Amino acid sequence: MMTYSEALNFLKENKCSKEVIAHCILVSKKSYEIAKKIQDKGFSIDLELARVGGLLHDVGRSKIHNIFHGIEGAKILKEHPLLARIAKTHIGGGITKEEAEKLGLPIEDYSPITIEEKVVCYADKLVQGDTFTTDASEEIKKLENKLGINHPSIERLKVIENEIKKIIG
Repeated sequence: MMTYSEALNFLKENKCSKEVIAHCILVSKKSYEIAKKIQDKGFSIDLELARVGGLLHDVGRSKIHNIFHGIEGAKILKEHPLLARIAKTHIGGGITKEEAEKLGLPIEDYSPITIEEKVVCYADKLVQGDTFTTDASEEIKKLENKLGINHPSIERLKVIENEIKKIIG
């Protein structure tokens, strides 16, 4: 797997903007913080995968700034399948196969499954600008405004948040 330093260089080599890199550094920091708390509670988690995955989750933004950036990121990271999955599954609270078809994405399930995928997905929602929030409520409001209050992605994000909060207390 890539080291943190290699991943940071990878973002630069792929011409990610300074703003994207700054965001990714914060998501990486939050991902590691959450992963460490999970590990401290006795759960098995790959701290470096969460840390580096948080750093690379938005590498697809080097090419595109819409919902397809997760897929672009996975393509860029194809030689690193675990990191590619993190990039592909961090959008919203995950995207089901049915939703992918409606959105014009390649038809597959883009839901975070592993604890590392869920941590990065959640950590991404806790970074607002250059600060951290204590929960995903701001991101949930944004999703409600964009997708509608009853969109299933919002409920999936709440489930991920509750799962992580239940573990770390």
